[in-house]
Amino acid sequence: MTADGKVVLNLATEADLMRLPGVGPAKAAAILALRAKMKRFRKVDDLLRVKGLGRRSLKRLRPLVLVDPP
Repeated sequence: MTADGKVVLNLATEADLMRLPGVGPAKAAAILALRAKMKRFRKVDDLLRVKGLGRRSLKRLRPLVLVDPP
């Protein structure tokens, strides 16, 4: 997490991800599994590859996440 409370996708733990709206244990685990498969996220839109996470969810999450720390 950054100082302003944003979640860094390439460094986040399951607990960090679960702080995001609409992300519970199953979705957090799916995000971590995708990150492991891809080695790292290159852009926030990579989250669309997570099952159950669509464009509307991504629009809500976009201001709360970063791919890499600033």
